[in-house]
Parts: sequence; C-alpha cells; structure tokens
Amino acid sequence: MALLEVTNLTKRFGGLTANDAVSFEVTKGELLGLIGPNGAGKTTLFNCIAGLHPIDAGTVHFQEQNITRLASHEIARLGLARTFQIMVASGDLNVLENIMVGCFLHTGSRMKAKAEAEQILKDMELSDLGGYLVSELPVAAQKRVAMATALGTRPKLLLLDEVAAGLNPSEIEGITAIIQRIHTEMGITVMLIEHVMEMVMNLSQRVVVLDYGRKIAEGDPKLVVKDPNVIKAYLGERYAKEHL
Repeated sequence: MALLEVTNLTKRFGGLTANDAVSFEVTKGELLGLIGPNGAGKTTLFNCIAGLHPIDAGTVHFQEQNITRLASHEIARLGLARTFQIMVASGDLNVLENIMVGCFLHTGSRMKAKAEAEQILKDMELSDLGGYLVSELPVAAQKRVAMATALGTRPKLLLLDEVAAGLNPSEIEGITAIIQRIHTEMGITVMLIEHVMEMVMNLSQRVVVLDYGRKIAEGDPKLVVKDPNVIKAYLGERYAKEHL
C-alpha cells in the first residue's frame, strides 16, 4: 500500500526547474533513501511534499488523500512530519518545551504534552538534556531534538533531511541506531535525505536518486549504486572502485 504517492511533481524558481516531473511512491512501513548531488532538488522535494513550497505541476497523495494544495500545518496534522538540515528552535524554550511544541499539534493540554514529550526524550536518549536550551547542545544532540520534536506530532511518515550532516563516525552510528528504532520499534515509515552512503546502504530498503531535479534511478540500494548514471552523476568512479 502506497502511504505517499508523488506524481510528476514539478517545482520552478523563476527560470530554474528544481524538481522536474518527479514520480515515486513510499510504501507503508518502508525506509526509503533519497540521494543525489548537492543542488539536485532533494530538500526542495521535501518542502513541496510537506506543503512548504507550492508546486507548479503534479500531485501529492498521502494516505490516498490529495494533499497537493494543503498548508503545511494541515499536512502535519494528517501525520506527515519533516526535520530540517539546520535545527529551528525557539531560543527561550528548553529541549523539553521544544518537543512539547510538536505535541501541541494533537492536544491542548500542557500536562499531556509534557508527559508525551518526556517519553519521547527517553526514546531519543535525551532525558538528561530536557532542561537545556537547544543552542547549548552539541550538533549531534540538536539533531536528535529536531527528530524528537517531529515525533511529537505523531507522524505516520517522517522525512529526515541530512540528520547525519556534521557528525563524526561515532555520532553517525548512534543516530543510525535511533532511526532504526523509530522505524522498527515505533513503526514509523521513514524517508531520508543523506550523503553518508554507508548510512544510506545500512538503513534504506530502497533508494531514489535525483540529479538536476530529475529522477535518474530507483530501486534496491545495492543495484542502484552500480548504475552507471548514478556513478557518473553522484558517487564518482573512486567510490565505485572502493566499494563495488
């Protein structure tokens, strides 16, 4: 069953076509990777799906409902959440309160939001950091807070935008385990943008590849990375020689 269905999605910024008739599906329960070079249109695609950018052509269906023209808060209420490459947080709110902001999407009770946020803190291994400002935390912890805030909205589909960016190998290993837990234990469908190929290969059941706004490949990660078009556009001959 397709949880998300994107059909011929096109987004232009003036004379630049950021997404050019992109089509793909995300199956319920899947973990899908979205890869491609910088400027390929990956983040723009996330923004269009989540209702942050109006699209110029095509459609987006979520749980068989047409969400193409819905506002971002309406889409979030349906169960589609996303993180951003850079953590966006209220400067005067601590970590717990930032997560509560996500929880308030479904409840007007501060007590219920606080209880739910505290549980998410435990799940994300952030319990000791609830009283800190996000700006006081190292980058790896900020990434987890961003994911935790998105989890507060109770998503059925979670879009993760480069959550491993700026992290060292140990931190990448830790956040990979967190994503696996979100996917398997919490039962949340995940789509992630990532440049750390080892992480993509370990997590993704399927990948979609963009280049210059177009989809150039889709399928099993082990097969896609052998695609000559993908090697030429993104991975490079050096990666192919060392890993394939």
